[in-house]
Amino acid sequence: MNNVGTRLEFDKVLSNIAFYAAFSLGKKRVLETEPSFSALIVRRDLARASDALRLVVSHGGLSFGGIVDVEKAVEFAGKGGVLHIDDIVDIGRFLHGTQRLQLEFQKLEGSYPALEDLFESLVVNEALIRHIDHAFSEQGEVLDRASTHLAALRQSINSIESGIDKQIQSFMNKNRAMLSEAVVSLQHGRKTFLIKPGDKNKLPGTIYGESASGQSVYFEPEFLTRMQNELQGLKSQEADEIERICRETSQLIGSESSQIRADLDTVADLDAIFARATWGAKNDGVVASLTEDRLRLVQARHPLIDKKSVVANTYQLLPPYKTILISGPNTGGKSVSLKTMGLAIMLTLSGCPVLAEAAEVMLVDKIFVDIGDQQSIEKSLSSFSAHMETMTTVSREATSKSIVLLDELGSQTDPLEGESLSMAILDHFREVGCWVIATTHFSRLKQYGTQHDDILIASVEFDLQELKPTYHYRENIMGESNAFAIAKRLGLDTDIIDRAQSYKEESQYETDHLLEILEAKIVEQEELQKELKKEHDNLEALKQSIEDEEQRRQADFEKERIKLHEENEQKLEEMLELAQEELERINTESRPDFRKQAVKNIEKLKKKEPIEVIEVGDRVQLKSTNQVGVVESIEKQNAYVSIGTLSMSVPLNKLTKVAGKAPKQKKRVIRTHSVASRSTFSTELNLIGKRVAEAMPLLDKFVDDAIINKVYQFRVVHGHGTGQLRNAVHDRLRKNKNVASFELGGMGEGGMGVTIVKLKQ
Repeated sequence: MNNVGTRLEFDKVLSNIAFYAAFSLGKKRVLETEPSFSALIVRRDLARASDALRLVVSHGGLSFGGIVDVEKAVEFAGKGGVLHIDDIVDIGRFLHGTQRLQLEFQKLEGSYPALEDLFESLVVNEALIRHIDHAFSEQGEVLDRASTHLAALRQSINSIESGIDKQIQSFMNKNRAMLSEAVVSLQHGRKTFLIKPGDKNKLPGTIYGESASGQSVYFEPEFLTRMQNELQGLKSQEADEIERICRETSQLIGSESSQIRADLDTVADLDAIFARATWGAKNDGVVASLTEDRLRLVQARHPLIDKKSVVANTYQLLPPYKTILISGPNTGGKSVSLKTMGLAIMLTLSGCPVLAEAAEVMLVDKIFVDIGDQQSIEKSLSSFSAHMETMTTVSREATSKSIVLLDELGSQTDPLEGESLSMAILDHFREVGCWVIATTHFSRLKQYGTQHDDILIASVEFDLQELKPTYHYRENIMGESNAFAIAKRLGLDTDIIDRAQSYKEESQYETDHLLEILEAKIVEQEELQKELKKEHDNLEALKQSIEDEEQRRQADFEKERIKLHEENEQKLEEMLELAQEELERINTESRPDFRKQAVKNIEKLKKKEPIEVIEVGDRVQLKSTNQVGVVESIEKQNAYVSIGTLSMSVPLNKLTKVAGKAPKQKKRVIRTHSVASRSTFSTELNLIGKRVAEAMPLLDKFVDDAIINKVYQFRVVHGHGTGQLRNAVHDRLRKNKNVASFELGGMGEGGMGVTIVKLKQ
């Protein structure tokens, strides 16, 4: 695999992925990644990769903070060794990090079933965590509270050190004349004074030698000797107690070493999985579907080419094809196409995302690669000999489930023999039944490809105007070297080019000319298809523009109608107010004849108010809430209006007729409260655009408000999306004891984007 991985540069891709790993063991797992040829393992790894990619895209990944590689320390403790304080603290950090990682996953919104077994296998000993936290600090110190004996020793040490400092200060104050310098010097780990040589025998004590200049001696007074000896004894006891605490903690770690190592192994796997997922998310990758006999990469990109310059192509190797033969000019992208397909297969079989918009990859039992110059000085092999040695191995080991990637098949030898040998090699692989992707320059090999139904001819495009490759991959077209066109553009004499063309025509078979004509027709057809698509897109854009304009006009018309209606109502109200005032004045003046005439005028004004005739089947709008529904039936001055799945009793004077007849619907029998008394409560909750964390409190409040308003059926609009919000809504409704039932909307009700909820009455 290493040789295959190196030739396809799979190792370089793994290095890029390893950059996203959180700790050393995770990076190591990524760099050691190899493709599996077991369907069970590959499907498991792809499911994990898919869930991890969804999680990274939705939540930004998980935190691996504090997790370090403690494998050697845990193994040492398991064998009875006493760990250093730093190793114990690192193990504590690892245990905390593992516990935090597990809790973080458990609190995630959404379901990631393929990862659950890994997180459930993590078992952290909380008693061990508490023990380490109690005894050791994050800075690598053993805390006083680790034991009562340690606390007492340190208290005594502090007391002695304080006493030493006081005695030193007192000695320096009383014996300034003896001191050559008013400083304290450390000699052999003990505090001493610098005194004049002539005074060294005036006081009892110990001499630790002279200074380099000979002007001072290092003197430890007798009182200081006693105190420092006592201090050293206490510190020795402190070291022994710390050693005991480390031994005790190491034994606890040793007893849990098997589980800790298992957790470390699992966390390393998780780190590698999320490193692959993060790399995929950063590069707009997808997790491929595993198939039996299909390779399909939609707008695939080579992972080692910069995102800004890489050209995306769609590659397919579908039945009945088993071989792709790619031709085209040098540096035109043949090898890039070959490697892109090869890497997509290796990445998929390794549980990694593929850089494409969509991907299907077949399961193979082995990958064979023959790419690049394999000349070997050590083996005294020429490039051709090295290629043939590889072909010997491949032809012997390849099966009907293998894939063989061949770059410049049959090159680096006599063209005629190379062409013949290449055709024979392809014959062998076709008989074996394996998949083959090969690149070539040979004309006869291209012709060979057109003669077999299981070989797909393809090429990489070359821009003759700019004299550079476009790197676009094209199926069913053979590529040319374009040597004559390039020579002409570069100014080579026309006579030379014409003569070269005639030599070419003499050496070509008749089929070559037919193939060139066919290719020209194919190119012409492709250009025609592009023009037709362009015209189709223009017509669609025009159609959409007309529809948008019609909607805008309809909206403007409706606004104007409502405006005029409101203005008429306002004028009528004003006239009625004036008439009412006149009536009151007449009543005041006690003129029955005037009063009778005023009443007649008021009745006339009331009759002038435009009355819309509302019938069964009309589309109407509720004046109070602007909701639009359909009239199901009319009883006296009330109409039963269907809005979504609800049927409401609404006074006719509370409705406005809306243009257009409603589509026929099944008769609904559900009737709810009267809008006249509950018109301020909406029967629809719109959660589109909300995150799950924002939407759930809104849903709970809406259910409570519906109960208060005695509304026993309503709809929740959550949209289609990824289904995450819909699943969260359904889960919350299941847990609400006031919910009788719920179901997705039917035709004309929003379908899977809407949930109809019924409450208990």
